[in-house]
Amino acid sequence: MNRKDIQEQCQSILKDLQQEIYQLLEEVQNKLQQVELQNLKENIQEEIASQISLLQRFGEYILKVQKSKPKSIAECITLQSKLKSAKVALYFLLMMKQEKIVLAKNIRHDIEYFINSKTFLGLIKNFFKQAVREWSAPTKILLGLAIAMPIYSIVIPGVFVITVLVTTLTQIDLLTEALNNSNAVPKSSNILDEKAKVKPSQIQLFFERSTLVMVAGFAGTFGSIISILIRLKKYQDTDYKGSVAPILVGFAKPLIGTAFGILVFTIINSNIISTIQVPKSSQEPENTDIKYYFFFSIAFVVGFSERLADDIIQRAEGVVMPSETVSKLQEAGENFQHSAQEIQGAGKDFQHSAKDIQEAGEDFQSSAKDIQEAAEDLKHSAANELAINYTESSPEDSSQTQKTQSEQI
Repeated sequence: MNRKDIQEQCQSILKDLQQEIYQLLEEVQNKLQQVELQNLKENIQEEIASQISLLQRFGEYILKVQKSKPKSIAECITLQSKLKSAKVALYFLLMMKQEKIVLAKNIRHDIEYFINSKTFLGLIKNFFKQAVREWSAPTKILLGLAIAMPIYSIVIPGVFVITVLVTTLTQIDLLTEALNNSNAVPKSSNILDEKAKVKPSQIQLFFERSTLVMVAGFAGTFGSIISILIRLKKYQDTDYKGSVAPILVGFAKPLIGTAFGILVFTIINSNIISTIQVPKSSQEPENTDIKYYFFFSIAFVVGFSERLADDIIQRAEGVVMPSETVSKLQEAGENFQHSAQEIQGAGKDFQHSAKDIQEAGEDFQSSAKDIQEAAEDLKHSAANELAINYTESSPEDSSQTQKTQSEQI
């Protein structure tokens, strides 16, 4: 069989697959029209929707294969087998049996992995989807940590190296400037020596502060990582199955520890909390690094325990915003709430008053109608009385006229 025959056979198979997908969608539509959606459980409805969207993706992939003209018939046969498995999954779902949904999901996942593997970065997408769906929660947390570790291992040493380079370059420039000035003006060497002594001390102070910040951040990160590793047993819950939350916890928890470590470092150095004082290092060589040990310990504990971080932040909040201010704000909030309730009550009273006015207006309209009807009745009665009087007076007038006529004769 030559290449042309293979392509023709593949094209015919792909056309048949397109028709089968169209017929399968029609069958699903007819079946769903016969069944009331209230009888279908929610998870079965969701899985049917996922299967239909997967069939649409499968049809789009078949069109791409048709355009690319496959060189081997094996790919077309593989697509044919995948479509048959999708049919099996849909037929199981349309049977409306709860125990069949796991089988349908596994078939759908297999077809999704197959389609994703044919796309750009599909293997990475399949890796993360399999991790979310199949891995346990502790393993997902370790995956999040593994993703985060390269970032932290690059950022923290990178900042440290940049700080050292900037400090060194600035110090070299100052020393060369001082040497040039000392060679040009020998008499003022003492003044230049004093300037050279002052400026490097400022640079050293900047270097010390920056390294302390990095030490606090690194200690907070390290403490949060140790905290996650110790508390892995807490994440062995079935609620995390199929959820991406453990990966996000493993990825973001070190960042939270870093932020807490730097925040506590700034709070302590700003003397907002007076109960925690930075120990002063003496001139002895073994006590010069006591600040580093102190901040590393505090930041590590803060990164390890969120309760300590919450306690320190609440105490700092109490210093920045005193309790009197908080109580006043609470009183203002309560007063505002009472005012809102009073306004709401006044609005209800206004509604009742409006209803009473409306009822009074309706009563007035009904009484006006009664008065109008009474006036019409009075008018009719007056007209009837006039007619009766007229009929009674007409024979008397005729007799009088006859009498007068006879007298005249």
